[in-house]
Amino acid sequence: MSAAIQILSGLGGKGPAAIVVEAQGKRLLLDAGGALHPGEPITWASGLDVDAVLISHDHVDHIGGVAELPAQIPLYCTPLVAEALPPQRAWQPLPYRGRINVEGIAVTTGQAGHSLGGVWLHLDVEGGIFYSGDSCFESRLFPFDTPPPAHTALLDASYGRYDQPQAQCIHAIGKALDHPLVLPVPETGRALEMALWLAEEADQRHLPWAIDPIIRDNLAALLALPNDLRRKGLDEAIRAVLKRPNAVHPALWLISDRGDNPADWPHHRLLHTGYLTPQRRQQLAAGEVLWQRWNVHLRASHLVALANQLQAAQVAPLFTSLHADAEVAWRDLLGERFITQPSLNAPSATRPLSSLLLTH
Repeated sequence: MSAAIQILSGLGGKGPAAIVVEAQGKRLLLDAGGALHPGEPITWASGLDVDAVLISHDHVDHIGGVAELPAQIPLYCTPLVAEALPPQRAWQPLPYRGRINVEGIAVTTGQAGHSLGGVWLHLDVEGGIFYSGDSCFESRLFPFDTPPPAHTALLDASYGRYDQPQAQCIHAIGKALDHPLVLPVPETGRALEMALWLAEEADQRHLPWAIDPIIRDNLAALLALPNDLRRKGLDEAIRAVLKRPNAVHPALWLISDRGDNPADWPHHRLLHTGYLTPQRRQQLAAGEVLWQRWNVHLRASHLVALANQLQAAQVAPLFTSLHADAEVAWRDLLGERFITQPSLNAPSATRPLSSLLLTH
C-alpha cells in the first residue's frame, strides 16, 4: 500500500499552496492558500473532499483559501496562526514543535524559520512525507528544526535557483538606508527580524525610525512564547524595541504591507524586500520603488541540503517556475529525486523514522 499525493496548487510557479495526502483511508489537506493577486479566483478548492486541514503558517498564499472550505472540516494550526483564520472558524491546535495524531495519522511539527507561529509538517506514513511550507535556514530570529527522515519531500523553492547568502542581502539594504525609506513587510514574517536589525542600524546612523503597532504586538507575542521558539540571545533586544517609542517624523519606517504605492508615501521611497506583484514589478522597472531581497525562503543550496538531510527519494520543488530550462537546472541539483508531476505516490517503506533532531 502507498500514500497518494495530489499537488492541487503550488507546483510549476508561485501560487496558492494546497496539497492533498491520502493515506490509511484518510485525506489530509496541507495548507489552503489564497490568491496572491486581488481578484484572482481560487480554483483548487472546487469539489474538494478531505477529512482534515493542516495549516503551516498564516501568510495569504497558505491560509487565504480557508474560507472556501466547508466549516465542518476539522482544521489544525498553531494558536498564533489561528488568529488569522476567518472569524468564528473552529480549529484545533498544532504544537509549535512536537507530535500529534490527526485522523489516525501521526504528524510531527517543527519550527520552519519563516514566520511567527509557522511550522513544517511531517506525516509518518510510507517512509515519511515532509512538507516545508515556507521555510528558511537564515532567519536571525526564527529557528529551523531538523525534521525526521522522509521518503518524499515537498519543499519551498520560492527563490528558484537563487543562492545569495543573507549577509549580502542585508549589506545591500544597508546601503539604501541613508535616504528616507518605507519598508512594507508581512507583519508576522520578516517584519520581526527586520525590526531588530533596523533598530540597530537607526542607532548607528542616528536616524529616527518607527514600526507599525501590529509589528510591535507580534514581537510581544513572540517574546511571550517559550524561549526555545526564538533564536538565543535576542530577548533584551526585543524588549528594547518594544520600549522604544516611534519617532514623530521617522526617516525609516517599517510597516505592515497593505498594498502600499509610491503615492501613499510622498516623502519616502518604498523599498520592497520580498515577492513583487505585477504592479510592483512595473513600478520597479519605472524606478518608482526600490527592491532588495531579504531571505525568508530556502535558497537553492539549502533546499538541496534539506533534501539530503531528509534522505528523500523524491523531491518536489514548490512555488517556483518549472519551465524547460528550470527543469534542467533542478535535475542537475536534485538528480533522479526531482519530480514534476502533480500526482505521485509515496511507496511503502520499512526504514525507521528518527525522532526530532537538533535545531539547525
